[in-house]
Amino acid sequence: MTHASPDTGTTPRDAVPVCRPLDIGDNGVVLPTDELAPGLWREAMREALASPRFDGGAAAPGNSGECVVLGKATVAKVQRRAHERLDVLLEFDELRRIADVPAPALLDHGAVDLGGVSVWWTVLERARGDHGDGTPDLLPSRQRAVARVLRRWHAYGDASLGPRLDDPGMAGLFFGEIRARAPGAARRLAAELDAACRGAEMTAVHGDAAVGHNVLFRAADVTAVLDPGAVRVAPPMLCLGWTVAVDLGLGGSVEAALTGYAASVADRELLHRVLPLLVTRRLADVQRLGDAAAARHLGDWLASRRPDLLELAVAGSGPGSDRAQIDPF
Repeated sequence: MTHASPDTGTTPRDAVPVCRPLDIGDNGVVLPTDELAPGLWREAMREALASPRFDGGAAAPGNSGECVVLGKATVAKVQRRAHERLDVLLEFDELRRIADVPAPALLDHGAVDLGGVSVWWTVLERARGDHGDGTPDLLPSRQRAVARVLRRWHAYGDASLGPRLDDPGMAGLFFGEIRARAPGAARRLAAELDAACRGAEMTAVHGDAAVGHNVLFRAADVTAVLDPGAVRVAPPMLCLGWTVAVDLGLGGSVEAALTGYAASVADRELLHRVLPLLVTRRLADVQRLGDAAAARHLGDWLASRRPDLLELAVAGSGPGSDRAQIDPF
């Protein structure tokens, strides 16, 4: 993994990847999210519980369908779905060590091979902290804290790992839930995303960290960053923009995130172009989930800046396919 300096915003890589033209065709690409056969992940869990680093014993109480078992200060976690990758956790651990990204330490890992299928298992430090969406008075300081973590992620992360935003099918998948309900709306959003991102430098990204997503806190301090999205390499403002879009739904602000990220190194022009697209996607999400408060915040923001996108959010939140897929961010 190459190192970078978050103080300057530069990344001393031999070749910084640049975003190629996106695949904006609606080709129906989905990420495989099928569950593994229970016998596979249960065998992997037996290996994890037998690890000397797990402190809960073989009969420790579990959750997540027994794919996560809690110890006293550790967690045993095994692969449950086809798309889940061990290298995500390995990179998490390296970022934790070299870039001061708060994440659960990886204490032990391995894999079992059953019938030609390899299933990984891990023992992790148990993350502590509070979810960030229930304390409005701390929202600005928490937005700044998350953005600071993302800046370090973008500076230090390994941009040679994929998938990339410009890989075949990924742009359509990026708007996957909207695409399943309103393919035309998704194609229009993907075309705008292509126009905004083409030629932009790309970095390693988390893709799904915000005050309201995958981050734990103690007061205003980040104690743990959790599961990243599936797109691993993209323009950093796409990652920051999704963070802002999620937290606008909580009543957050663009400026709080920019202050934490360091406005001097943020590409404001690119953020200005991609943020309405991300807010549209998030608005479709919260409307579909019935989150009226978030829908009001996001709808007001979009109406004052890109009212032409409101109809796409409405179309993208309607009835659609139940086909299994996951959002890349």
